[in-house]
Amino acid sequence: MAAAAGARLAGTVRIEPVDFADPLAVRACHEVHRAAHDADDPDGVPLSAGAFGGWLAVGWEGDPREAWAARDEAATVTGWYRLELTDRENLDRAHLTLVVHPARRRRGIGRALLRHAVARAAGNRRSVLGAEVFDGSAGESFARAAGARPVLTDIRRVQDLLALDRGALARASEQAGKAAAGYSVVSWAGPVPEEFLDGVAAAFTALGDAPRPGGSQPWAWDARRVRERHNDLLPRLGGQRVYSVAARHRATGELAGLTQVWVDPAAGGQGFQGMTAVRREHRGHRLGLLVKVAMLELLARAEPQLERLETWNAADNAHMIAVNEALGYRVLGPPSRVWQLEVQS
Repeated sequence: MAAAAGARLAGTVRIEPVDFADPLAVRACHEVHRAAHDADDPDGVPLSAGAFGGWLAVGWEGDPREAWAARDEAATVTGWYRLELTDRENLDRAHLTLVVHPARRRRGIGRALLRHAVARAAGNRRSVLGAEVFDGSAGESFARAAGARPVLTDIRRVQDLLALDRGALARASEQAGKAAAGYSVVSWAGPVPEEFLDGVAAAFTALGDAPRPGGSQPWAWDARRVRERHNDLLPRLGGQRVYSVAARHRATGELAGLTQVWVDPAAGGQGFQGMTAVRREHRGHRLGLLVKVAMLELLARAEPQLERLETWNAADNAHMIAVNEALGYRVLGPPSRVWQLEVQS
């Protein structure tokens, strides 16, 4: 649906659409993001201006989206929300990110933005609105007050690359190598090569076996989707670099497992773990461990300035948590939960 005209709040504050091509508007939203991040997630690393602009405009998977900002009488952005409207799966759902500047909270701005977002979701025929908030944060209180309910818990872990236990890594590498004797490792930086598009699509689809909110549909990827919603988006994501390591089945040539890490040059020494998945028919060979150890070796060569990696896992994803802990990942900060709000059309 086309964006409606700005909606008036109390007094002279307005909710207006964010023009993704307007650098001043995007910068103003980023400033609110930074302030809220410092208040709500001091242990984490906020998105840089470039990465934020890319995420706001195109997202990580290229789903359609819109963003709206609340402005006060001086036209200062005091809060904003981004509504992601998936167009392949989960057509009954929308994903919401809603942020209010800490200095402007408890003035009704968040409630007004939520009402606006609910109306936009309903107008796009979405009946479920989902969002993530940290336990114990202002966002949790806000979600409870809005009548939302928690449906999935995610735990953040970080790996200190400056304090790696090389002995433990060597043992993990040996274990994975023995279990994965029928597989080899391939890697690349940047877009997925044409020869691997089908295999990466299968790996992305395999991620659908990971825990997710009840009633939601898993992704279904093909080569075209990887090309359009991964490769074609990379130049628009603020200069971030992506590294991929895959396990290849020697007998068939199939890509059996895949892990990715994103590096934002403007984020200092922080790297971000993307997806890790192993295709169902190839599980049981320690391929998750194999590709993640190989990724550490790749990053040591390609990104020697990195000091830590950050990853998120569903709290009940025991297998991937075990892999990460074997590599030295440790819990950082409180859990984050997915909250869902039913939308009345």
